[in-house]
Amino acid sequence: MPHDHRVGLAERRAGVLSQLVLLFTQGRGPVELADEAVRLVAEATGAAAVFVYLWDEEAERLVLRVANTLPDQFGVNEIKLRLGDGIAGWAALRQQSVIVNHRPEEDPRYLAFPTIDENDFNSMLAVPIADDQNQLRGVFALYSEQEGAFGDDELAIAMEVGRLLASGLVRAETVANLDRQSASSHFLLDFPTPSRTSLVPALQFAAGRLLDLLEADVCVLEYMSRRESGAAPIMFAFRSENGDHRTWSTHSRATAQGSIEEHCAGLEHVSIALGMGSSRGVLSGYRRARFRPVDFERLAALAMQLSVLLEAVDLNSVGSSLATRLRFTQDDGEAARILGELRVEGAVCPVLVRVDGVRGDWDTASRRLKDSLAAAMGSRSTVLLHSTWGLVLADAPGGRVPADLAGKILQATRLVATDAGLSASIGVGSVAMKPAGIRRAMAHAREALEWTEAYDQEEAVTLAIYENIRDALPLTDVVAALKPRLLDELKALEPLSQYDIEQGSQLVRTLSVLARCGGSVNETANRLVIHRNTLRQRMQRIEQVLGAPVDPTTDWTVLALASQVAASRVDRMREQRR
Repeated sequence: MPHDHRVGLAERRAGVLSQLVLLFTQGRGPVELADEAVRLVAEATGAAAVFVYLWDEEAERLVLRVANTLPDQFGVNEIKLRLGDGIAGWAALRQQSVIVNHRPEEDPRYLAFPTIDENDFNSMLAVPIADDQNQLRGVFALYSEQEGAFGDDELAIAMEVGRLLASGLVRAETVANLDRQSASSHFLLDFPTPSRTSLVPALQFAAGRLLDLLEADVCVLEYMSRRESGAAPIMFAFRSENGDHRTWSTHSRATAQGSIEEHCAGLEHVSIALGMGSSRGVLSGYRRARFRPVDFERLAALAMQLSVLLEAVDLNSVGSSLATRLRFTQDDGEAARILGELRVEGAVCPVLVRVDGVRGDWDTASRRLKDSLAAAMGSRSTVLLHSTWGLVLADAPGGRVPADLAGKILQATRLVATDAGLSASIGVGSVAMKPAGIRRAMAHAREALEWTEAYDQEEAVTLAIYENIRDALPLTDVVAALKPRLLDELKALEPLSQYDIEQGSQLVRTLSVLARCGGSVNETANRLVIHRNTLRQRMQRIEQVLGAPVDPTTDWTVLALASQVAASRVDRMREQRR
């Protein structure tokens, strides 16, 4: 590269970084960010070609997403590298930059692609793109027709842009996930008023909306009405090549199957049952990209919301509607009237059951769970299952929760959990002496349910009783207040965790005991059953790895919590490596 080009490189470098920082603050998507980064890097370094490979975690491949010289972007999204494949794959695997300043095709790591003519290039620079947690995000690959084209300056630009791009990718991914979560949580609120009162408009709007929320190419909704007058149509929503939606329906299963075969051949497929306690239909999504675990979680949440709505607008879904209204009503009078319609008399204790997952068929598992709970609770209790949640109105004779209530519910649920691979969280509320008090008792059941979901996840089926956790409920606010400091402390402890994982040492565990002992060296040594000199040697190593002293001004409470979390993570990582 000519000397005069290098003279202006510092200014170009500053210009590249300032432009990228501006782009990142505008909320651009990952590919758009990468595309702009390619253009800026090519201008700043004089590279003839710049490729960006982004890491696809599901496929476990580096996928070529942007290339500034390929005609018609031929090969983009098609070329995929395993870690270690080619010079770019080697840089990703080792997370090390590579400069090859003489005929890259002669390098033993070189890998040729029929769609890319690299013979004209005589220099190559490959830089891994990694985020602040050292997690691989992709690779920059720069090419030049000149030999000896890349040096420390070009490497510095590529590395700095790579770090910024990684930060932008993480931010874009986080924002996209939050947007999807927000849209999913407001799914029912988006329905127009006519779609809330009539089944066919509800299905029509839902199919089109789900197409976006699931990032699908085809969405199929089949719902069997409880009305004897006939079933609702099978609803289809398609995404055209220009991104527009098209929705149509049919009552013919043969026509529906033909449409699926025509439009969905070769696409990834996911389905989930619709219904409140028993299957009333199926929601299916089809798309080119694989469905990830987070997509299945989103699908289950959307299906649950849609089931609530469809049951509510289906004229004869009386039991489901009443139970749903009871769960969400904000009016004591309405809650009392709902108990009357359910024919619930006397004092009752509400119990909320939330099913987190089922290994097999949910329809079968839900029937078994309802039967098991009904048998355990007896004829004076009411058991209602609604999609992934259930409500038990347990008889409370004399206004007291039966001593064996929790045991019966746990035993009944765990019986199904063992056979069907079911996991669930259960919250037992307080007793409602009169119908007017049921809403307050339901609120207590929700608090108990939220408690066990937050703090009791060691077993497949967990249960919390409001009376037992009532005085400890402020703990949730305390934990929320400590969370920012805990996250900062965990980030600071990460080098120590990595050291323990790699060296097999116990430094995080040692620091955890020291923190729980309030910094007392003597008490820590006694608990660890080691000599004080041995403890001091460990502390010197801890401070060396962390690059900071552990002194009396340390917040031992926060450090104790953070180090205990870090120690558990170290143990888990070691277990996975065995």
